Amino acid sequence: MLTYTPKRLIALLVLISSAALTHTSVSQTVDYFTDNGFANAISSLQHPTSEFFEGYTYIAYQGTNQDAYICAYNHITHKWIGPFLAGLSPMRSKSIPLDNSKVDNHGKPAMFIDTKGYIHLVYGAHGGNSLLGTDDLGTPGKGKMIHLISKNPKDISSWKELDNISHFGTYTQFVKLDNGIVYLFYRHGSHRSDWVYQKSSDDGHTFSPAVSILKHKVTKTPSIEDSWYAWFAKGKGDTISAVYVYHPCADAPNHSNGRFNTYYMRMDCRDDSWNNIRGEKMISPLTKEYADKNTLIQFTGTIRTNHGICRYDSEGNPHLYFFYGKGQLGYQQWTGKTWTKVATVTQNGERSSGDIIVDSPTSTRLILLSTNNNNAEVGWWKTIDSGNTWKKEAVIYKSSPGSSDGIEIGSLVHNYTDENLIVISERVSKNNLFRKMILLGANGPVKRPLSEASQINDILKEIGESSKDAWSGKSKIKEKQAKIKVDNQEPE
Repeated sequence: MLTYTPKRLIALLVLISSAALTHTSVSQTVDYFTDNGFANAISSLQHPTSEFFEGYTYIAYQGTNQDAYICAYNHITHKWIGPFLAGLSPMRSKSIPLDNSKVDNHGKPAMFIDTKGYIHLVYGAHGGNSLLGTDDLGTPGKGKMIHLISKNPKDISSWKELDNISHFGTYTQFVKLDNGIVYLFYRHGSHRSDWVYQKSSDDGHTFSPAVSILKHKVTKTPSIEDSWYAWFAKGKGDTISAVYVYHPCADAPNHSNGRFNTYYMRMDCRDDSWNNIRGEKMISPLTKEYADKNTLIQFTGTIRTNHGICRYDSEGNPHLYFFYGKGQLGYQQWTGKTWTKVATVTQNGERSSGDIIVDSPTSTRLILLSTNNNNAEVGWWKTIDSGNTWKKEAVIYKSSPGSSDGIEIGSLVHNYTDENLIVISERVSKNNLFRKMILLGANGPVKRPLSEASQINDILKEIGESSKDAWSGKSKIKEKQAKIKVDNQEPE
């Protein structure tokens, strides 16, 4: 059970709605389920962050001051539950930052629900602090990777820590097989680190030691190391896909965030071996040279890329996208014999990201966040000819006018339905880092009464801050949390 001192901080941390906004009708509803999302509250590199399980959608996100929060939606009663604070972030600040450059943003939670209904979160690290010990598979960074489990099935109100995974890591990604076996993929440290997985056969109560997949190493140029960005997801049957890009990590002052090339491979979970697209077993962990020879999709030269997303059709062929050049989203699929040519999905140089729904080997939909006339919107793009041509279809959410950078999008809800496709966040104000968290269905947002969804005014009221100062960028918000404990868990 969560415990806090003093009592006046309950509203600040647990954030259970207790009061409606002044002069607001109790019956008024809004598009968001909470407004205490914080900074880069969600992304596709930490996933899943949401799951549909036995009539409920559970959503984890980075909340106030980088802490891990969770909400739930009951699809039978149409009622929201939470948000609840699950755990304090080891990378949290002493005061709530107003500048995103002062927020690490790598410790947001990923989640899965085990076969008995217990909810698991992993969060809190950008590599892991060197004070935690020696990182044999990478380079330490910040924070500590923490595994939390709910104390009761399907209950988001109380949590405990399971000390059964490495504390070094970031970009946590869960893949759950139909037989209940769970894989936790992540990068074992900061930039210069291996990508690894840990495996659990007992609902996440124990995990095997980390196994390297993609190897980091010094290149022929001593000041540059081979590094990677990767995305993992369940494929057809007992397989797991990996799509990834290469990052030549240079020493300062020549370091850049440049990422290049595109790669694909898949795991055969019957023996945990890795195979390329032609089904040839490979030696792991893969080096850059070995990956170039066996798993390369596109050599892009000086054209930058970024990680993408991969889903499968009924024949087991992957459909995927990567980011090319200046934000162009490039789609490809495997025909059974070859990769199709890169097709640019969005038009007019629109910046976009999102996820893939494969309806058939030739028909695919993308649910995308894109930019249109300096406005951000989430909607559908569709192909019926294996990606050769794309048509923009219905828009299901639009940002406020002029807010082209005001929305972020995650990956699809695990076990999604038309009622709960994907979670997005939208900036509350340009002058602070709080974000509205929104669950989108096929017909738009899943609404909530404003009196329940509004958390920020309770925070401001509790600490004596005025809305005017907070939204004007003059906030001097200070959190008085030195003595707060969550299940005896202290921030690192």
